[in-house]
Amino acid sequence: MTQSLATTLYRGFIGRCPRCGQGRVLFAYLRVMPECLICHERLGHIRADDGPAYFTLFAVAHVVVPGALWVEQAWSPPMGPFVAATMAAALTLIGILLPAFKGATVALMWRLRLKGDEHQGD
Repeated sequence: MTQSLATTLYRGFIGRCPRCGQGRVLFAYLRVMPECLICHERLGHIRADDGPAYFTLFAVAHVVVPGALWVEQAWSPPMGPFVAATMAAALTLIGILLPAFKGATVALMWRLRLKGDEHQGD
């Protein structure tokens, strides 16, 4: 029986092997494991390229910008500390979410049997 797409994406998002859900999909922050240490599924050939960065920035912008606008309208904080706090929040979220989105992207590509080197017709 094949697992659901949601299960595959969840496993990748939490950094687990898309096949067995036990091994790690990434090491050294953003490097894809050559193969799962538990089930030995080959993963190293999958190239996610810039997709995870775009997904991460999209998600972070949709959290930080409304939050910053709300804080600015509600309290009108001094601009210097406000910008510093907003940038710190954005960088923290990026640091946390980038590996999660990379894992989910690799898991999705694994499920679709993509390697990342596919070319579309001219």
